[in-house]
Amino acid sequence: MKFPTFVFSLVLVTTVSLALNPRQGDAQEIKGIDSALLAKATAGDAASEFLVGYAYGSGKSVPLDYAQAAVWFRKAAEQGNADGQTALAVLYDYGHGVPQDYTQAIFWDKKAADQGDATAKFNLGVLYHFGHGVPQDYAQAADWIRKAADQGLAIAQINLAGFYESGQGVPQDYSQALSWYAKAGDQGNLQAQLNLGKYYLEGHGVPKDFAQAAAWYHKAADQGNADAQDHLGILYDNGKGVDQDPAAAADWYRKAAEQGNTDAEVNLAFDYREGHGVTQDYVQAANWYRKAAETGNVAAETNLGLFYLEGHGVSQDNGQAGIWLKKAADQGDPDAEFKLATLLDQGHGSQKDYLQAAAFYKKSAEHGNVIAQVKLGEMYSEGHGAPKNFSLAAQWFRKAADQGNAEAQASLGQLYVDGHGVPQDSAAAASWFRKAADQGSPRAQYDLGQIYKTGHKVPLDYGQAYFWLDLAAASSSGPTQEKFARSRDEAATKLTPEQLVQAQDRASKWFATHTAQP
Repeated sequence: MKFPTFVFSLVLVTTVSLALNPRQGDAQEIKGIDSALLAKATAGDAASEFLVGYAYGSGKSVPLDYAQAAVWFRKAAEQGNADGQTALAVLYDYGHGVPQDYTQAIFWDKKAADQGDATAKFNLGVLYHFGHGVPQDYAQAADWIRKAADQGLAIAQINLAGFYESGQGVPQDYSQALSWYAKAGDQGNLQAQLNLGKYYLEGHGVPKDFAQAAAWYHKAADQGNADAQDHLGILYDNGKGVDQDPAAAADWYRKAAEQGNTDAEVNLAFDYREGHGVTQDYVQAANWYRKAAETGNVAAETNLGLFYLEGHGVSQDNGQAGIWLKKAADQGDPDAEFKLATLLDQGHGSQKDYLQAAAFYKKSAEHGNVIAQVKLGEMYSEGHGAPKNFSLAAQWFRKAADQGNAEAQASLGQLYVDGHGVPQDSAAAASWFRKAADQGSPRAQYDLGQIYKTGHKVPLDYGQAYFWLDLAAASSSGPTQEKFARSRDEAATKLTPEQLVQAQDRASKWFATHTAQP
């Protein structure tokens, strides 16, 4: 019989259960209920009675039949066989083959526990934990489970670790939790190994130790656990606890992805997209993104939508792009919301829909997408897809401007110049223009130059005006460049030759400094 396990875990929490484990040696004997085994059982050999019961209870060599299992387990139990007593207790707990009866489960578990049976002790702990057949008592539960853990039962060790982790039935003690997880992990218990990896990775109750995290995840990964394989891939990707090795990372991602681990599918797709640890291959990237997207993974849906938008690994298809981006947008992904809004705004793959575009720009902006905040500010400022509202435009420009977006800073500065949605304030306008201009925005550089040139509520300064207008002209082209250059040249006529040289020299130094930046 298979029973779920009770695991306090940072990785997975399942239900408390009872355990039924035949002796390792006895389990090797069950290869069918042959005549010799049945004869011994019929003759009253307790060990044989248990093995026949186990055959019926597991369905390994005969059709599953809990009622028959109960008959044979009872025969063994009544002769004092601890395995039979423990197994019969399990059947009473679950109501398999016998009416569910927690009192009988407690009775038979105690008989087996009195003989030192570790599994029975663990099961008693579980019954006390849930209050099945006895008053609920976490301290008693922890005590019985500790007895089983002390005998080396891995499932008891991992659950005792969980008690220490939560402080249930025992004082909370992460060092004790770690110790018991390690005992179970050393026996190959997969859940314990995963928990230990998580403990050391996140510094949960212990100092962060990526080398230890990698070691425990490696043990679990070697057992084929997909979550561990994905985590190990991440450690190799980032060189944490192991030497950085993108190829090894991709190998572990692949092992996990081939088992359907969605996070690994996304990570492997990224590697193929970027040529990170593998040869760049957009088709492979698209395939892995699709696998993850089809399970509803929002990052995969977004990236698959972008692949269709750009024609990477798939035929360019704005319609398909819109479908996948909509799926991700409906899950609140700000990048997908923004890209979908752009499609609707520009009418790629569908009719233009400014109202829908504004709605998705707003969602993306509310989720913190800076470019969407700028776009939403423009829509309110221009009455494009939304009623013109300078106050709302200023609010959204400010959100993006406060995050350092130069375009938003320039737009907010212009609102202060015009007194739209904010009080007219040339000093505030100059301050926002300066922030954007320092980032290289030609528009802001021009506007800042104009403020200094006119001296409108700021000190008149033709040197400053020439400097910023020269930068704006040098970074522009076409009619815009001509406009900026005319204004610069007008400012130049107000400067002495010495002042003009100083302004030009300052502009040259600014370009030398800023063009050296990536």
